[in-house]
Amino acid sequence: MSPSLFIGMLNKEKIQSREMLIMAESKNSGVLIFEGMTVGFCPGDLTISIDEEGKPQSSAILSTSYNVLPLWLRVAHDNVALAKAAYETIADQWNDVPDNQRALLLAELTPAIQTFVACGIAYDAFYEQIKPFASISENDVAAWKKNRTSRATQISEVIRRVYKLNGESFRKVKNVIKDTIRLRDLAVHPSHKIERAINRPDIPVGLDWRFCTYRYENASICYKNIVDVLTYLRNQASPEEKANEIIENTFKALLQMGIVSDRPAPSHTPG
Repeated sequence: MSPSLFIGMLNKEKIQSREMLIMAESKNSGVLIFEGMTVGFCPGDLTISIDEEGKPQSSAILSTSYNVLPLWLRVAHDNVALAKAAYETIADQWNDVPDNQRALLLAELTPAIQTFVACGIAYDAFYEQIKPFASISENDVAAWKKNRTSRATQISEVIRRVYKLNGESFRKVKNVIKDTIRLRDLAVHPSHKIERAINRPDIPVGLDWRFCTYRYENASICYKNIVDVLTYLRNQASPEEKANEIIENTFKALLQMGIVSDRPAPSHTPG
């Protein structure tokens, strides 16, 4: 959909300007706030004045920024559950009917592949949030562009700088991120090159590689890895307090969503 078409649709819904949105807000009883959300006032949106009769007047328009990082983790979490149910159905209902086999495998592939995509996007979201604290110079950015540095390497390097990781701990975190981003990219930028069919232990027929790679077991590992990475970084803590606040807010949002029941705190490095 082109931007002009989208704007046209908005106009038909009579959402034409910021002023109109503000007018609509004035009829509401307040602004709904979620855990992990940033709230504040844009310039000019908080005013205090004295009217002609000497009475104080005030006006405030609250602005918000919803943190989508926990949302993508919820998408991954929910799709792992769907992939698990589909995997168990395969074990119960597999037979020699090709149409049934296809339906069962697609029911597992669909949520499993979405788990990888959601986890990859969650890494991207986390990277963007903590990047301001990584002291990335213009020379660094130029070198990344010149060397065509992978997205996974960029994400890992930002995390290394913000959380002062090194040695084996950094290697494990980097490998986990690299695997997820690679499989996310294969899902969202698919190649149509033919490849040999392969086998998986629980299926008695040869399959396209996607049905072996994007299956419940791997989706579950992918999701567990990103939760472990974030938990490890939360426990590790950063010298930058703002970075710690970001990750704390993420876990508060996950708790509110019911994704975590308490503070998960593995002492080991992910991977």
